[in-house]
Amino acid sequence: MKNYYSYSTKILLGIMLGGFFVTTTFAYTPLSTPTGYVTDLAEMISPDEQQLLEAKLVEVEKTTSNEIAVVTIPSLQGDTIEYVAQKIFEDWKIGKAKQDNGVLLLIARDDKKLRIEVGYGLEGALPDATAHAIIQNDITPLFKQGRYSEGISIGVSKIIEATKGEYVASPESNNISNPLTGITGNGLIIIFVIVSIFQWLAAILARSKEWWLGGILGAIVGIGIWKYFLFTLFSGSLIFLILTLIGLTFDYIVSAGYERSAASGGNPPWWTGGNSFGGGSGGFGGFGGGSSGGGGSSGSW
Repeated sequence: MKNYYSYSTKILLGIMLGGFFVTTTFAYTPLSTPTGYVTDLAEMISPDEQQLLEAKLVEVEKTTSNEIAVVTIPSLQGDTIEYVAQKIFEDWKIGKAKQDNGVLLLIARDDKKLRIEVGYGLEGALPDATAHAIIQNDITPLFKQGRYSEGISIGVSKIIEATKGEYVASPESNNISNPLTGITGNGLIIIFVIVSIFQWLAAILARSKEWWLGGILGAIVGIGIWKYFLFTLFSGSLIFLILTLIGLTFDYIVSAGYERSAASGGNPPWWTGGNSFGGGSGGFGGFGGGSSGGGGSSGSW
C-alpha cells in the first residue's frame, strides 16, 4: 500500500511537471479600469448601498491614505479566488506606491467565494487571522441569508476598523471547520491540485476555437511522464498516445459544452471558465500604485 501511494505521488508529480507551465497563465481575464472604489460587476450591492460605500471609502482614503477596494464578479472563470484577487491587486495597483496600504475585498457570486487581499503596508494592522475573522464572523453569515449588501457593508466597516487598530478577532474565529473531515493534509493537497489543474485546463480549452489543443497538452504531459520515469520506448509511447487521445476528448467535451451555452445565451458552466468579467470606464482617477503582500484570507458561503 505504501509503494502504491508513493507511485501515485510520482505520477502526479510527472503530470504537474509536464503540464503545469501551460495551465497557469491563460484563464484569468483582466478587469477594465476601475471606475471607483466599489466595482459591482455581479450586481450584488444595491445602488443606495453602493453610493454609501463609495463615499465611505473615499473618506477613508482622504483621512488615512489607505485604499480599500470592493469588487464583485459573476465567476472566477475556473481560477482560484486567491489567484484572481492577486491579479486584480497587481493590475489595479491598490494602495499608495511607497506605503502599499491597499486592501481588496473580492467576491465571486456564482462560486460563492470571497477573499480579503492585503497590501504589504497593512499586514500588521490586518493580519491573516483578523481577515479570516471578518470573513467568518461578519460577512459569510449574512451572505448565507442572501443579505449581500449588508454583508459587504459590514465587512468593509470591519476592515476599516482593523486598519485603524480597532478590530479584535473573536476567539471562535480560530475554529476553522474542515468540510473534508477524515482526509489527511496530503490528501487535501493532492485533491486541490487535481481540481485546480482540471479547472485551469477546462477554462483554457473551452475558449479555443479548435479542439486539437487538448491533444497537444496531453502529448506534453505524456512526454513529461515518460521522461520523468524513464519508461521504455514501448511503455512511453503507449502513455504518450493514451494521454494525447484523452486530451483531444477532453478538449472536445469542454469546447462543445461552452459553445452550446454561448449559443443558447446562458451562462457557461464553471468548469468551462464562465464569462469574461467585463467592466466599464469612468472618471475615477485610479489607485496609487501599491502592491499586494500575499496576505489575507479566503472563505465561502
